[in-house]
Amino acid sequence: MLSLEASASDNDRKKKHSIRRIGRIAELVNAKAYLEVGVALGRTFRFLDFPRKVGVDPNFKFDYEAHRRDGIDFFEMTSDDYFSDKAGSDKFDIIFLDGLHVFAQTYRDFENSIAHAHDRTVWLIDDVVPSDELSSLPNRGEVRRRRREMGIESGVWHGDIYKVMFAIHDFHPEYSFVTIKGGGNPQSIVWKAKRENVKPALGSMQAIEQLDYAEFVKRKETLNLRTEEEAMQILAASLQQQPASA
Repeated sequence: MLSLEASASDNDRKKKHSIRRIGRIAELVNAKAYLEVGVALGRTFRFLDFPRKVGVDPNFKFDYEAHRRDGIDFFEMTSDDYFSDKAGSDKFDIIFLDGLHVFAQTYRDFENSIAHAHDRTVWLIDDVVPSDELSSLPNRGEVRRRRREMGIESGVWHGDIYKVMFAIHDFHPEYSFVTIKGGGNPQSIVWKAKRENVKPALGSMQAIEQLDYAEFVKRKETLNLRTEEEAMQILAASLQQQPASA
């Protein structure tokens, strides 16, 4: 069972959407092993408690050694290096992908993580719905420059991770997904459950790579947008049809 490593003074962090959603998923799958790609300050990772926790980031922005204990591992390296050299035989119940905000890397993280999943593993993928056209650009430096030129102070940046969900939709019919919109940053939940009669949204990886923000807006229903409550109900109903993990 999941609990939160936090004191009463940390109530605001307990309410963070990622922590809340991961907690709800954990209860549904009785999660014991958790992988987070893209830990940064650890604002999600540090406040989740599982018997097995792995954090991967090329540049941790907190003293991760102070958080080590049996069952917790930190890998200060790229996710590519982790999956190719360090992941070993680990299998995870929940995999949170919150790394580099670009399609190619996040999709590669998803595909690489499949080898470390089982039939009841659930993924949570962050930043899947950009807030505007600038937010959708894959180059963060360009986003900052253009915002400054426009006199906009916002630092919001999602990148083009939205393309990942089109790739999963078109090329991974063995996985189902819902995308949470509202109540926090947009995130997609992905789990193994075959979708029947899948009709490709774009049909080729080239078309997905070229998908711009304006076209995404026209096709955003492909992400299966739901409220958080609806998303959790859909996931729970699907998991109930699967055999429980050992």
